[in-house]
Amino acid sequence: MEKRMDIHQLSSFEDLENHPLKNALSAFIDGHPASNFFQGLIHFEFSQDIPESKPILIFANEGDRVTGSLQGTIQSNGNGLKSWLSRRIIVWGGPLVEEGSSSVLNALLDELHRFAAGKALFIEFRNAFDTSGWHDVFANAGYEYRPHLNYLVKTDTQELVKQRMSKSRWRQIQSSLKNGAEIVEPENENDVMAFYQILLKLYEEKVKKPLYAPDFFLKFWKSKSGKIFLVKKNGEVLGGIVCPIHRNRIIYEWYVCGEDGKEKGISPSVLATWAPIEYALQNGLDHFDFMGAGQPDQAYSVRDFKERFGGDQVCYGRYHLIVNKALYQVGKLGLRVYQKVM
Repeated sequence: MEKRMDIHQLSSFEDLENHPLKNALSAFIDGHPASNFFQGLIHFEFSQDIPESKPILIFANEGDRVTGSLQGTIQSNGNGLKSWLSRRIIVWGGPLVEEGSSSVLNALLDELHRFAAGKALFIEFRNAFDTSGWHDVFANAGYEYRPHLNYLVKTDTQELVKQRMSKSRWRQIQSSLKNGAEIVEPENENDVMAFYQILLKLYEEKVKKPLYAPDFFLKFWKSKSGKIFLVKKNGEVLGGIVCPIHRNRIIYEWYVCGEDGKEKGISPSVLATWAPIEYALQNGLDHFDFMGAGQPDQAYSVRDFKERFGGDQVCYGRYHLIVNKALYQVGKLGLRVYQKVM
């Protein structure tokens, strides 16, 4: 007799802690070949009590066996109308499903769509692994596949990493260190805030997208989610990078910035990016994940920057579903206005 599939939806870590399938879920996620930080329970715990985003965890089981899970965050920016028109659900690195279980994936998506109704204008899956086997399932559920590039830097040995990196990039790293820059972790909240001010300036002047409030970065620094590396010279913060770490296997670039050109011979953005690669080499991690390098048919200077670190280019893409078409168009227009006036 075939076991019944049950679907569970959780939004609080407390509910997960008390759930009878918590251990089975944890074992399923950790044992999945595509397991990653953004689908893990450490990320679910970290995502609690962040004003700009709320977590959602959906998983399926048959008896005492978990067969699939996905974790996303409902994100919005600002207050009032701005918050209402910026509501979206972002699913990084998921879903995680037993191989060949299209019925499980369909059930997870159905539950996500029920949850999203009235809460989000669109849903976007940002894939961290090859999901080509699920293209038809997503297409039949109404999603549009959008190609999106990324770079993965294998951290096997420093000599091999150096060989794969462009010579000019390696020279920038060595020059920065020779001219007095150092890679350190924050000593206190003031260090984190100094990094945040550089990052905020980058987002206001170049990225033109909203940024989490300082509390997000302070919370990350205090959590067990990963590392923040800073680039300093004579005690002054020149840049840094926020790096989630998954099971001592993968380290990610989440946020990065640097005051390039401020100090002669020092490239803070380059050295900040080198920091997690060096950490991965020293601690036996498998690879460094750049978490995105833009669309392949569009010029993107950030992709050129990342490419020179010698990673493997992959195109895992994204799945995009508009939940509310009318409000989605209004929200897109609002974002364009925001980017122009910033």
